[in-house]
Amino acid sequence: MRVLLINPPYPVCESLTMPLGLLYLASRLERDGHRVALEDIQLCRAPLARMKPTLHRWQPHVAGITSFSLNLSKASKILRSIKCLFPEVLTVWGGPHVSFDDEGILRKHPWVDVVVRGEGEETLSELVGRVEKGKGFEEVPGITWRDAAGQWMRNPDRPFRRSLDDLPRPAWHLLDLAKYRAFGDGASIMTSRGCPHRCTFCVGRRMIGAKGRFRNPSAVVDEMEALAGLGFRKIRVEDDLFTFRRDRALAICQEIDRRGLNIQWRAYARVDTVDPELLRWMRRAGCERILFGAESGSPEILQKVRKGITPDQTRRAVEITREAGIRVLASFVLGLPGETPETLRQTLEFAESLAVPYSLNLLTPYLGTELRERASEWGVEILSNDWNLYGQSKALTATAEVKPWHLSRAVGKYWKRLGGYLDDLLAGERRGMLEGAQAEEIRKHHHWSFLRKMISEELLESCGRVAGSDGQSLDHLAGSLTRPTGLALGEVKKHLAPLLQNGCILFKKQPKDGSRWVWAPS
Repeated sequence: MRVLLINPPYPVCESLTMPLGLLYLASRLERDGHRVALEDIQLCRAPLARMKPTLHRWQPHVAGITSFSLNLSKASKILRSIKCLFPEVLTVWGGPHVSFDDEGILRKHPWVDVVVRGEGEETLSELVGRVEKGKGFEEVPGITWRDAAGQWMRNPDRPFRRSLDDLPRPAWHLLDLAKYRAFGDGASIMTSRGCPHRCTFCVGRRMIGAKGRFRNPSAVVDEMEALAGLGFRKIRVEDDLFTFRRDRALAICQEIDRRGLNIQWRAYARVDTVDPELLRWMRRAGCERILFGAESGSPEILQKVRKGITPDQTRRAVEITREAGIRVLASFVLGLPGETPETLRQTLEFAESLAVPYSLNLLTPYLGTELRERASEWGVEILSNDWNLYGQSKALTATAEVKPWHLSRAVGKYWKRLGGYLDDLLAGERRGMLEGAQAEEIRKHHHWSFLRKMISEELLESCGRVAGSDGQSLDHLAGSLTRPTGLALGEVKKHLAPLLQNGCILFKKQPKDGSRWVWAPS
């Protein structure tokens, strides 16, 4: 069977992030003997135009897409277009939003045939296998589907898989890896699934289970080594909680150290799961940053939402992490149940007092969270079901004492300050006064903007064709990119140089069809 998997555009992308869930789905299907194509169009501005050649060339039997709430409408439009072009294609939709609105998705989006709920590897494998054999879907756990008469059927849930070690390695070969390497933001890896905590505003527990399931530490480091062999020098550990089990996190770090693997990585952790010894090993193994979910500066709110931590624990975790030489990013959520003007002030002052970078997010009442399902009991008013707004930067909720304008004002000041900081960096750059970390920060800002434009508008594909003996010169390529990027020749050359040096782009001689610059093959 030919299967097309799609990662749709995401409106708030800073860099390319590997679609790890789809990569696991693809490798599982390939192990079954199916042929798989993967379209990662998270940065694409014209997704339908981009996909048409693939659709006509590939002629898929099954087309599957994943999405969050924020890009739900884009995913729907893509599936609708596929169904119009190829009515016989089985259209499949997965992801956290549709997992908790499966019936509504089938009712409101008649071009969708199947919703896969929760973990998808075995479910999609069984589903495609039944399509291949011409069998019905009645016995496939974990799906909600539309039968031949148009009636939807909801099959029982599929239990979470017990072992992660029997999953095949992610199908990296289906990606244009050079584009991900170009950003230098890291390849994605999964070392465990599961979260035992019961935060009312998080859907992770229901999507991946409360019980921890852990990959063998040696297999994890094998995968890190393989990614390093593909040219990646940074890793993003995508686990909801890397430090779920201290002994296992320590074992991974010690295995990295034993092998002398020179790679940097970052991970998510809770403030009550780290200690000086573990952090020293993490730093020794290459951990460069930890994201802590601090959530609030109010002990009462933290207790109310069942976070299970205190501000004092957060402060201590930040201190010992910095002492270990690991950078910290603290994440806060404004508008939680029980929020008042006073607790807002507490959180903002607490965030500042930590003296580390932090993010302020507005409470987003995602489908599947206890907070959404019991909003009135938690004293939270949900103000909008426009999924296009569900990006954690719009005031979508209110409490008895905190209204949308309170939240918008607080987060607005935060973004204004960030914007002011960037303006200061740009001004310092113009005066030639930046150095060290600030110079690197503004360099990365410019370079990522250049890469996003290059990839989203497919500029290398449209401007990379050359003629004449001088076409192999980087100057020639830079000259062709000045107009579409709006940058001076010297600036374009500065952005292209590391791409050539790191093997992300190369010159391909094609005497018959014309030579051209291309992204390096995977």
